[in-house]
Amino acid sequence: MLEVLLDPRLELLGVLDMLDPGRKPAFVPPALAYAKELERAFAPFKGHAAVKLNAKWSKDDPDQSRRKDALMKRSAPPALVFDETMGSNKGEDERSGTLEPWLTALRDFTKDSGFMKSFAACAKTLEPELSALRARAKQADYIGKLERYTGETYDGRYLLLASPLCQKGGVLNRIWSRDDGTSEILSVLKPEPGPDGKLTFVDEDLDACVWHELAHGVLDLTANLYHQEEQDTPLDLGPELSRNCRNWLHGMREHLVRSVMIRLIALESGEKEGEKRLKQEDFSQAPYLKAFVELLKEYEKSRDKYATVSDFYPKLVAAFPKPAAKPKGSAASGSSPFYTEGQRAAVLKRLERLLLTSKDARLVARRATLS
Repeated sequence: MLEVLLDPRLELLGVLDMLDPGRKPAFVPPALAYAKELERAFAPFKGHAAVKLNAKWSKDDPDQSRRKDALMKRSAPPALVFDETMGSNKGEDERSGTLEPWLTALRDFTKDSGFMKSFAACAKTLEPELSALRARAKQADYIGKLERYTGETYDGRYLLLASPLCQKGGVLNRIWSRDDGTSEILSVLKPEPGPDGKLTFVDEDLDACVWHELAHGVLDLTANLYHQEEQDTPLDLGPELSRNCRNWLHGMREHLVRSVMIRLIALESGEKEGEKRLKQEDFSQAPYLKAFVELLKEYEKSRDKYATVSDFYPKLVAAFPKPAAKPKGSAASGSSPFYTEGQRAAVLKRLERLLLTSKDARLVARRATLS
């Protein structure tokens, strides 16, 4: 399920940033009636304690990522209650309660300012831009096309969050596995100038962004099943790749999803557009992403032999450099990153199917651990 939303949690953070005098002129609200209406509605609350505390947190969290993460795991204002269906995604901030004073201040601000009422009224002025984004998402059929290409089902929710006010570090992509095994993916989209000069959330990178994140939601599971032990294994491929790959497993997953995204763009918009996207990717100067793209063309012609990209996965791994060091675990250890009964049940479904055609020792060991 894909939803397009203007989310009150993120817009609350945006309003607090907008009211912070220390952030101006660094924070300039976008040229939208929506932003002007919000600025007018909340100007009387510039001196609120929540604005001051949020400004203090901005110094420790300049790109807003910690605060956004905290908000997106909670219910809508004013309650902002942690979503216990995402218990396995609790980070240090949730476990330690570090952000609780800030969250308490946000709850107070929401009540004192009548935030939800003003937000709902102002949101109506943004409906043309949101309608255009919804129409684009519906026309693109992102989930359907990815499922048909990969042969795998996306079981979860994808939120496209239009967020005009979250400009500082505005772009944010997150992929979480809920405790029931379904996925939660969100992408925060800033408004960009369109061809007519007006601000829009439908920019030229939208397709690439959505297919990249959705591919993670479908294919990370396969990479984890085969190679979970390599999550701590170094990947030494020079400065460009080292910047973008935390370890061998992360590098493998990034090459996998980016190559799938490139092929979907090529199949949708033509091979020239696929080549253009390949050149734009961070990994384009190294040979591995291009090799993956070429191998996926072979996959496309051999669907009778390879029902899914997961079945084809070992051929892609063969085109990727071997780990730079021995992993801490081993295939026999069968270690698993799946923490809840729901997550284990979801992964077993994929694993049982893979074992119908593969006798890979890692998969066999994983099966023993999960059962």
